[in-house]
Amino acid sequence: MPLVEIIAGKKTSAKTIATVVALAKEAGKTPIVVGDCAGFLINRILLPYINEAARMFEEGADFERMDKIILDFGMPMGPFVLADEVGLDVGYKVAKVLEDAYGERMKVSDILDRVYHQLNLLGKKSGKGFYIHKGNKREANDSVKSLVFSKRRFDEQEIIDREMLIMINEAAMCLEEGIVDNAQYLDMAMIMGTGFPPFRGGLLRYADSLGIESIVITLKKLAKNHGLRFEPAKLLLDMAKNKETFYTKG
Repeated sequence: MPLVEIIAGKKTSAKTIATVVALAKEAGKTPIVVGDCAGFLINRILLPYINEAARMFEEGADFERMDKIILDFGMPMGPFVLADEVGLDVGYKVAKVLEDAYGERMKVSDILDRVYHQLNLLGKKSGKGFYIHKGNKREANDSVKSLVFSKRRFDEQEIIDREMLIMINEAAMCLEEGIVDNAQYLDMAMIMGTGFPPFRGGLLRYADSLGIESIVITLKKLAKNHGLRFEPAKLLLDMAKNKETFYTKG
């Protein structure tokens, strides 16, 4: 990925930050200065997306279909292919760091725990994860599918809502906390760091296109059905009340 997150501490001088930004640019990377928090910026937003996909799988959704829906949405790969690419051991450990930091709303899904600990799968680097990888080809791993007994046909919109809105909500919290300065920087980071589809303008530009009031209504419904991880961020509630968008806030 071309993105480099630069984490400034409380005593980091402006000169040091500028030097590291210049170094990243010389290395051909796109730097962004972000605040210090568990997961920093990208992992803090992206891991809930992977975790939510795993939760839908637990509820009976087909993970191959979910990957296709998210690929069609414009992401460079679906969440389960991504988990395999990153490494299930790495993904699980990062997810545990976030759970320890943020508690119940980022609790690691049971299926990620079982795939890593019970089946001892590592993902693409070992040839087996959610998929069995053979060179550039892959097929669904039946041993993973056998962990889930329930089957339910999910509406495509529900999959997109649960995947995208959980990221929008976390991104709003990052802005609230000053982890990133503004929506433009966050969107640039998501495009450069996760491959979020550029034609959608970035995660928060996409949020603006949906309408903040609409997002808050859907998040409240999801929170009622699935718990506090979907409780709307205060920033979103305030924006909906004041009829603001991320890009009118600057």
